[in-house]
Amino acid sequence: MVRTAAVIGVTLTLVSGVSACGGQEQACGPITREALDPDYLVHVLEDGPGLEYRSEPPTSGPHQPSPPVQGAIDRELSRPVQVGILEGGSVLIQFRPDDLDADAEAALAALAGDQVVVAPAPDLPSPIVATAWVFKRACDEPDVELLQDFIDERVGHGPDDPGGE
Repeated sequence: MVRTAAVIGVTLTLVSGVSACGGQEQACGPITREALDPDYLVHVLEDGPGLEYRSEPPTSGPHQPSPPVQGAIDRELSRPVQVGILEGGSVLIQFRPDDLDADAEAALAALAGDQVVVAPAPDLPSPIVATAWVFKRACDEPDVELLQDFIDERVGHGPDDPGGE
């Protein structure tokens, strides 16, 4: 007697931010790894018309070495400064101010601290984008738990940080 076994593959997909497991909406997309920009060793003094980045906001590329920026700040950061923050192993959480109310901004600001910078960025592709060296997570709403998971996983992993990759 010959016995055969059938293997059935199961694929779970996310459709419109709804989890196939629980049917609950996710405020944030998955953490994605981006390609290392070949110009990541280029130091610049300021943002300029000749600078190009592989993604928006950038996760590597030409950057401005500068004193560390920390905490919640109330001004937009140039792309070279953004990448400089990430190079040191910090995480940057940026948000479109017109898309969030004061409570949501306060929730994001509460995530700021040592090696975590929170700043406004009106031209983001999503209402909230968390970046680390070559990693990104976009969010439609301020899901503090998912953003904290990103921080915990990625903080301290820049090329200029002793724990970096």
